[in-house]
Amino acid sequence: MRHLIIGTAGHIDHGKTRLVQALTGMNADRLKEEQQRGITIDLGFAHAQIGPFQVGFIDVPGHERFVKNMLAGVGGIQFVLLVVAADESIMPQTREHFEICRLLGISHGIVVITKCDLVDPEFIELVKEEIAELLRGTILADAPMTCVDSHSGRGMDQLRALLEEQLIELDLDDDLQSRHQFRLPIDRVFSLRGFGTVVTGTTWQGKIRKEDKVQAYPSSLQGRVRNLQIHGRNAAAATVGQRTALNLTGLDKGRLQRGMVLGPPGVFRPSFILDAGLELLASAPAPVRRRTPVRFHHGSTEVIGRVYPIARKDLGPGETGLVQLRLEGPVVACAGDRFIIRRYSPLTTIGGGTVLDSRAPKRKRRDLEGAFPGLLALQEAWSQDSSDCLTRSIDYYVTKAGFRGASLSELQARSGMTEKAIQELLESAAGLIRFEAADLVVADDSLAALKDQIVDFTRRFHDQNPLLDGIPREELKERFMSWASNSYFNAILQILEAESRIRASAHTVSHSEHRVTLTPDQKQLQERILATLDASPHSALRVEELATHLGREAKDINDVFFFLIHQGRIARLSESLFMTSTQVDQLKTGLLEAYASGTSFSVADFKNLFGLTRKLAIPFLEYLDKNRVTRRVGDRRVVL
Repeated sequence: MRHLIIGTAGHIDHGKTRLVQALTGMNADRLKEEQQRGITIDLGFAHAQIGPFQVGFIDVPGHERFVKNMLAGVGGIQFVLLVVAADESIMPQTREHFEICRLLGISHGIVVITKCDLVDPEFIELVKEEIAELLRGTILADAPMTCVDSHSGRGMDQLRALLEEQLIELDLDDDLQSRHQFRLPIDRVFSLRGFGTVVTGTTWQGKIRKEDKVQAYPSSLQGRVRNLQIHGRNAAAATVGQRTALNLTGLDKGRLQRGMVLGPPGVFRPSFILDAGLELLASAPAPVRRRTPVRFHHGSTEVIGRVYPIARKDLGPGETGLVQLRLEGPVVACAGDRFIIRRYSPLTTIGGGTVLDSRAPKRKRRDLEGAFPGLLALQEAWSQDSSDCLTRSIDYYVTKAGFRGASLSELQARSGMTEKAIQELLESAAGLIRFEAADLVVADDSLAALKDQIVDFTRRFHDQNPLLDGIPREELKERFMSWASNSYFNAILQILEAESRIRASAHTVSHSEHRVTLTPDQKQLQERILATLDASPHSALRVEELATHLGREAKDINDVFFFLIHQGRIARLSESLFMTSTQVDQLKTGLLEAYASGTSFSVADFKNLFGLTRKLAIPFLEYLDKNRVTRRVGDRRVVL
């Protein structure tokens, strides 16, 4: 059996609630005040079987004061009954409700003309013409019209038959269930004696089962689904197109409210800043300019925010453009989500659109145009409902991240897709590379730019330091990828090695074409340096002292010194003291022969053992500490 949600739309007192009752046998006005006053104030719910479909009905209030409540429920509907009373025809909330449905992308519906017993057939024809004019050029332009009298039942059989016919032809999106994470905007919270906290809402995406863990976003509150019901009956699971009631354990009723979103723990990342495509209604009283205050409606959430047009100064009535929305409260939005904006005051609907990037950076004014081309392409894809919308969105997020890449968890949060669905998408996507060990996805172009930078840097490094084998790995990582994990950095080096562009050892990275070559003068200087140091057993010289002794410039000595250090023939004891590796080995051997492992000794003991000066003994002992030959404990050293 298929499931879907049908919503009503229309002006107050045009018979929406009576129509739902005639279709389902259920009074959707659940509040005592609603039943006493005969006016719908909040969302009402009913259900019925229409042919092979189990249908949940959401009845919305028609009064202008309660459009906020209407918006809290209309976001999850897949089919609309646009209700127009024959004796009043199109009224202000008829237009507003219709525009809201259109902006939310609700493309299937039936126009139901109620109270047909109150007017003659000629007047009904005029009403139909007015409705046709309202719908002309919109996604509901071809919606069928039918006349009913909900009190007498006249026309109800025809409506049921027409509704079944339309639902059978409806192409429901199964991807919302199979490829997306569970998401349910909460529209009611209450408690039942003996059961505890219960929340209800329309399942937007994904699937929820008994015993599943959930989080109430944007808070960090988590709980478990003890039981769930669909249309008042216990069920093992709930999915897209179902009115769902969840009995939760671990979540207190007092901490939950309408506007929160239930989803799997740790998946979604609430955001205050969204990039979006916005359509401003032709009836909007004024353009939307930079910092225009609005009321942002998404799911069952209402948040105050400001609009920042991208790449233009303002957006005029009837125009469509890119905007950044900066909100005062967090929302749980994903790529492709529809939203409505209303004036801050007075409260009127002025537009709506599609979320393009739910984790947008807060750009400075001069930087707002930087994301324009990519966002424009996304806006076009979503407006045309292209089959590759999500693929384009993933590509945009990864490309925008540059060579830092985007993690699978980040892509899940922005797209609302499951990890499995994203992995399948990446397998077929061109130009995206996944680094599994680092849990990152990187655009091929971004990766190529990073690799070029690393290779160019190694070439420049060798030009300045011709006698060094290469750059220390840690230094290279700090310069280009200080933010990255070792696994990602090492993976980049492996790729460059495979491409024969660099050579990487355990400690250094060098350009593939670099070879250390000493000039005849440097070779001679090398031998003189080693001979001078070897001629002074158990002593060390500073570079300046050595330069003076050999009658050379300190720079010349330094170049050869670094070469000898990297060759392992000279050990650096401190910033300026050096000793040949042969001398170091002799001292280490003498120390280990004199003191067994675990034995402690003082600086004085060490000096006396080898006849060293304090100037050399202290740096040498610190060198031994660094290389884990000894460990300092107070004023003494312990042999390791």
